[in-house]
Amino acid sequence: MADSQSILSSLYLPMIGKTLVLPNVSIAEIVDYQAPEPESKSPAWFLGHVTWRGVKLPVISYDRMNDGGIHDTDILKRLAVINTISEHHARLPFFAMVTQGIPRQVKIEKDIIKEMEGELGAADLMKVSVLGEEATIPNLEYIEKRIIERK
Repeated sequence: MADSQSILSSLYLPMIGKTLVLPNVSIAEIVDYQAPEPESKSPAWFLGHVTWRGVKLPVISYDRMNDGGIHDTDILKRLAVINTISEHHARLPFFAMVTQGIPRQVKIEKDIIKEMEGELGAADLMKVSVLGEEATIPNLEYIEKRIIERK
């Protein structure tokens, strides 16, 4: 049996054309999609705000932030509420990211995750393979900084 210290409970988050993988602890909740209240003069990737548990959350499109393209679909959209990790945490404790399907849980053992070569987008940290399934680890610090700066 694998050592519990080497197993990381994670979620696969479906995006357009790729799957993100994040540890469960970085995701506060997955909620049904609700249209964000837009903010004027914002970058295309900043979709606006929603209210979640009494907190006003910024909502982003990872796909738009990552490559600048407009990729809107209405297929099984959800919002992944992300716990922040950077020095901006006090100012931005959470943000929401639009997903394009139903996330699924995965247990990742450190000896089955492999870094892959490949082109990375601006918001990507690393491409990985988990038991032959490709996924991308997002750069949460970069995303949080962009949300704070709105550039």
